[in-house]
Amino acid sequence: MKGTPVNRILSSAVKVAGSLALVGGAMAAAAAPAGATPPPTSAWGISAFGPVATIHPVAYTGVDGTPQVAGPVVVPGFVTTGGILDRAKRFQAYSQVGAVKVYGFSQVEQLNASMVSSTCRLSLFGGPPFGDATIQAGSIVAPDVPFFPSIPLIRNPAPNTVIHLGPLTVTLNKQTVTLGQLTVTGVYISGLGQNLSIAVSRCGVADVG
Repeated sequence: MKGTPVNRILSSAVKVAGSLALVGGAMAAAAAPAGATPPPTSAWGISAFGPVATIHPVAYTGVDGTPQVAGPVVVPGFVTTGGILDRAKRFQAYSQVGAVKVYGFSQVEQLNASMVSSTCRLSLFGGPPFGDATIQAGSIVAPDVPFFPSIPLIRNPAPNTVIHLGPLTVTLNKQTVTLGQLTVTGVYISGLGQNLSIAVSRCGVADVG
């Protein structure tokens, strides 16, 4: 058996981890180019880009759209989900993805969650937009590794809770601000040229002006 259990779980860009070495991060504010158009209030369930898999935003909805739903998403050896529900209004957005499984290379190590959701909202008092994420019954398991315990994921992680393990960066409740708009991603994985976003919601003050 090559490598330690942790190295085996995190040996490729499609492998994710649990609550090891958690570091709370600060919300990152990106510079806004002069005259740039802010992205609209929106939500989508899952998207990915890289050499392993590219998934265009699933169940995307904008501020003028009706709630969008989608059935299971299945990309063998990479990710599967259950049903997806996304909503976006002028002042808030919400995304919910059920039955999330992000697989390891051998399809026996995986991140599980019964649901991943994110939401963003505008403050009623004129402050910046704010949001949060929920990971229900989340864990990382490795059933083929003897004595490797299931590692629970935090149900309500702090913004930008980052896990640095091997070549991967796993961010729970990822929050970024660009052009005055907040984007909240329930679970975000990146590394080795591949990324995966699960439960994305976006809103900001630009939609009110």
